[in-house]
Amino acid sequence: MKKIILEIYGIRFEVYANAEAVLESLKKDFVLYLRGDKGIDAFKTIIISIFKDRLPYHKVPPCAASLYNLNSICYKNNHTHYIDYAGNGLMIYDFKEEKAEIYSEDENLLYEKTRLVILSRMGELLDHRHIHRVHAAGLAKNGIGTLCLLPMAAGKTTIALNVLKRDKEIKLISDDICMIDFSGHIYPFILRIGVRDESILEEMPEKYITKINRSFYGQKYLIDLEYFNGRIADKSKIRNILIGKRVFKDATEINRISKFKCFVPFIQSGVFGLGLPQIVELFLRGDFLDILNKIGMVFSRSALFLLIICRSKTYEIKIGRDIGKASKAVSDFINKD
Repeated sequence: MKKIILEIYGIRFEVYANAEAVLESLKKDFVLYLRGDKGIDAFKTIIISIFKDRLPYHKVPPCAASLYNLNSICYKNNHTHYIDYAGNGLMIYDFKEEKAEIYSEDENLLYEKTRLVILSRMGELLDHRHIHRVHAAGLAKNGIGTLCLLPMAAGKTTIALNVLKRDKEIKLISDDICMIDFSGHIYPFILRIGVRDESILEEMPEKYITKINRSFYGQKYLIDLEYFNGRIADKSKIRNILIGKRVFKDATEINRISKFKCFVPFIQSGVFGLGLPQIVELFLRGDFLDILNKIGMVFSRSALFLLIICRSKTYEIKIGRDIGKASKAVSDFINKD
């Protein structure tokens, strides 16, 4: 078994695998968080073991299903969840020991589920430290952050990357997951970036690009983070919030709006986490203590986002069909501030 170690804002992940290709993909995704064996001051350690092998159903005790999804069934036994992915994969997660075992003969499934385990546990554990996630893009210049909330598939990543190409002084905080604390800071969190629009890749060296074909979602391109050396922001102070929507016209408009209009998007993208990558079976555990924890989490998230909205300047961005004009509008907005 080969191993990699990640440290993400105080959470240590030890990932072991007998499938080298899976580890290599994870290393490319989490390259900013790769660490050695020593020198990590972590408040929590999570161990993930990946097995390219037959599914060991003998490890699953006779227990009732607790959650049903389209392609999976979760069985619960005390502090351990057993997730059966329609006979194609099996995950065993022990919450008491914070240990995961993931089995499949499909390397793509192993990679996808391991990545989601990391993001799911990271999100919940940071929630306990009152650092909360929101599904948004973040850009910064001179330590001042702009947060852009858009519906899923509305073009957050495309606009963010085009802004970076247009203005070399603007830096990327995140294209998808922004982590915010009660002091009003956004923490940079960037994984290997996926795009579908080939035009973004123009003038980008091929060595940084990996093309993948997904059975349901189609073709996608992954951009290695080495390409963004020097373009990743440090922790930044939030000043502006953009609440976005797509409109069927060429031009893009950015106009000041009431803070009240920001509440619903933050509830959707932050409090309920719509669009955030996570494994529901690891988030919903159903026992009384967990229910109390989740209620506290909802209050903490709501209080944080209310505070951020009240402290920030709030705008609506109506994104037109011309992405070039949209990127220019965002770039001009950040530079005017």
